[in-house]
Amino acid sequence: MSAARPCFATGFYPGDSVTCSRRVDELVAGVRLPPDLPARPLGGLVPHAGWVYSGPTAAHLWCALADAEQPPQAVVLLGAVHVRGVERATVYSGDAWSTPLGDVAVDRPLADAIVAAGQGAIASGTRQHDGEHSLEVQAPLIRRLLPDVPIVPIAVPADRRALDIGDAIASAISADGRRVALVASSDLTHYGRRYGFAPVGDGPDALAWSRANDRRLVDRALALDAPGVLAEADAHHNACGPGALAACIDAVSHLGATDALLLDQTTSQDVRPSPSPDLFVGYASVLFA
Repeated sequence: MSAARPCFATGFYPGDSVTCSRRVDELVAGVRLPPDLPARPLGGLVPHAGWVYSGPTAAHLWCALADAEQPPQAVVLLGAVHVRGVERATVYSGDAWSTPLGDVAVDRPLADAIVAAGQGAIASGTRQHDGEHSLEVQAPLIRRLLPDVPIVPIAVPADRRALDIGDAIASAISADGRRVALVASSDLTHYGRRYGFAPVGDGPDALAWSRANDRRLVDRALALDAPGVLAEADAHHNACGPGALAACIDAVSHLGATDALLLDQTTSQDVRPSPSPDLFVGYASVLFA
C-alpha cells in the first residue's frame, strides 16, 4: 500500500486514539433513531464541522447505516471543497486514510471505475484532498462504526457539473454490484459577519431566519431534488457543499432511491447558546433510501 493520507484537520476531532474512541462512544450514545428504518439505505447527508458542534448530528447518519439490516459494503464520500485549486471533482488516488483509530482503506477498484465512468469529468489525485476537512471528519466515525468498510473519497466543486458526476458514480456503482452507500458532506447556512453573510443582523430574529433558510435546503434534499439543491444554495447561501449533495442525490436517484428521512437537524447555537446570537452554522443528517 502507498502511504496513507495523514490526519490534517487538527482540532476538528480528538487526535489521540483513547480520547477519539471515547468521543465516538459519547456521540453514538446520544443517537435516537426512528423505528423501522429502511433495510438497505442508499446513503445520506452529514455535516462536517468540528465534532463538538456537528458530531451528534453526523452520528445519526453513520449509526443508521451501521445498524441497517443490510449495511453498506463500501461508502462513496462526496465532499465540499474548502481548499483552493480543486477545479474538477477529484477521487482520492491513494490507498488509505489515517485516523486516530486506524487506517480506513480506499476501495481502489471502485475508485478507478468511477474515474473511468466520468470520461474526463472526474480527476484522480491526492493533492486536492490535502488539508480538506469535509470528508476527513467522517473517517474516524466510519472506522469505528463500519470498521471493515472501504471508502472512495471524492471532492466535488459546487457547480452544475455535479449532476454529471452523480450520473457517472451511479453507473460505476451499478456495474460494481455491491451495496454501496453514497454520503454527501455539507453544512448548512453559515450566518454572521465573520462569514460575510448577515442579511437580517444579529439576535433571535437572525437565528430564526437562518433556521428557515436551512429548512429550504433540507426540503430540497428530502424531495430528492438535485437541481433544486444547486439552485437553492446559489440563491440563499444555505449549503457549503451543494455540489456534493446534488451529486449524491442524483446518484442515489439513479440507483433507485424514492424516499428521504430527516434524522436530525440543529445549529451551533443549540450546542453553545449565546444570549445574542450573531455567529452560527446549521447542520442536518438525512437518510436516502
